Amino acid sequence: MKKLLAIGGGKSGLAALELGCNMNFKCFLYDDFPEKMNRETDEFLNTFNVELLKKNELKEMDFDTVVVSPGVPHNHKLVKSFIGKGMDVVSEIEFGFRFLKGRVIGITGSNGKTTTTAITGHIMETVTCGNYGYPFCKALLEQGFDGWYVVELSSFQLELIRDFCPDIACILNLSPDHLDRYGSTEDYYLAKFNIFKNMNKNQHFFANANDIETLNYRSYFPSFTEWIGENTKPFSVNEKGIFYERRLIVDPFDLKIRGLHNLYNAAFAIAMAYSAGVDIKKSVEKLKSFKPIEHRLEFVDVLNGVYFYNDSKATNFDSVKKALSSFENIRWIAGGIYKGGDFTDFFSFKKRIKKAYFIGESAPLFYENLKEFMECEISTEIDNAVRHAFREAEKGDVILLSPACSSFDQFASYEDRGRVFKSIVSRLKDEFR
Repeated sequence: MKKLLAIGGGKSGLAALELGCNMNFKCFLYDDFPEKMNRETDEFLNTFNVELLKKNELKEMDFDTVVVSPGVPHNHKLVKSFIGKGMDVVSEIEFGFRFLKGRVIGITGSNGKTTTTAITGHIMETVTCGNYGYPFCKALLEQGFDGWYVVELSSFQLELIRDFCPDIACILNLSPDHLDRYGSTEDYYLAKFNIFKNMNKNQHFFANANDIETLNYRSYFPSFTEWIGENTKPFSVNEKGIFYERRLIVDPFDLKIRGLHNLYNAAFAIAMAYSAGVDIKKSVEKLKSFKPIEHRLEFVDVLNGVYFYNDSKATNFDSVKKALSSFENIRWIAGGIYKGGDFTDFFSFKKRIKKAYFIGESAPLFYENLKEFMECEISTEIDNAVRHAFREAEKGDVILLSPACSSFDQFASYEDRGRVFKSIVSRLKDEFR
């Protein structure tokens, strides 16, 4: 019986183990922090007869396949050791792909992945998975291995790709991110580029013709790349809408999502769905009914003429710039664990930002870098930030949570941070009734 080891006991690692058990592997799990595993993980290990190994036990064993969870960097000592021994060391995405009978649309980029994945899945009425929160291996098991899978792919998931080859794929944009994990911006981008490394001219790969960083790295892109931008054909996009062969097919006022960046996301989704055989007219009609996903420029409520938006998923500077460009009269809540970025990126938005309220570990860093360019304060806690912003707000102001940082200093996840923000707004509404 073949042996499968998963390194990392998160959702992706457990999904790979469940698929492995179904494919008659003898399955093992290693995690750096087994003491943090919850009761559900323990139940999973018992149900599927997965053996939890200690580090010293790993040295005595050989495995046919080692699946590395996205949260475990590929330069982890154990991962490097297994690669050095010539073992089959892959990502969860790669492992699942080996059993796929259907077809894949792969979506990556520094920003907009989740929204574009959601729109594409909504248009095609099919499963969305991957970094979207539903592991690819789990989706295969539950959806029957056939049909279309729209897979959101982070750089972490693409690091250990070998044969993975989407039928249709895109890189939405590029901007520096995860510099706490990668040695350089280029290393981060090269991980992204694995999405097309096995594709050929009979498949469809899309890229952004108006993204500066993408254009700077276009020499890495395949010759069959199909470009989407202001002056491209057949699909193009600008602030007036989305066009096919220069004919307007999507008017922004017909959509529930806002911002030029979301028009780009929608244009990519329509183009990819079209490549998969979906009629453009059907795509446009489906797009009109698409609602913003939770934690991504999500409208929360309006209270005394003040608008609240939850953009907790904006964990890097480029994503926040897109959010800031979507509003005027902003009271901006930001901060958390700083992952890198150039604070001068925000200088051009000072006319849009009435005041900034900084929270979390990086609050002093944000304050010191931005205090000379905009009115701001260190609020420390998100409850303080929301209440201070609301107390100082005028009718028509937008209180925007768009943190530019990861959440793990004060919250379990960006979802937790967004839900806390929404609960504070809800309490404010009760208090001011």
